[in-house]
Amino acid sequence: MNPQIYMLSEEGIKVLAEQITENIRSSFKNKFSSDEDEFLSIDETAKLINLKKSTIYGLVHKNDIPHFKNGKKLRFQKREILDWIKDGKRKTKSDIQKQADTYLANNNLI
Repeated sequence: MNPQIYMLSEEGIKVLAEQITENIRSSFKNKFSSDEDEFLSIDETAKLINLKKSTIYGLVHKNDIPHFKNGKKLRFQKREILDWIKDGKRKTKSDIQKQADTYLANNNLI
């Protein structure tokens, strides 16, 4: 095996070092600090989903919203809140009809 030797100028070395550093930072950021994995306060959660704090307290009391409680502090994981909102999507009549047709077709009831 013949090792290859590359000659870089000082400027080329700086550019290469910056690219390597940026790749490492990007990799680290994606691995350890995903925006959706962050924890939110009740104020931040209220702002995110456009509800009043009192409404969120009510949802917490009824265990209708995903949350964490450490002593008196409430925390909400952003990803879980976004998933909770998506799960609450109402199906249209068309969606329900398609689901019923699929069920009937798969269970030989037609």
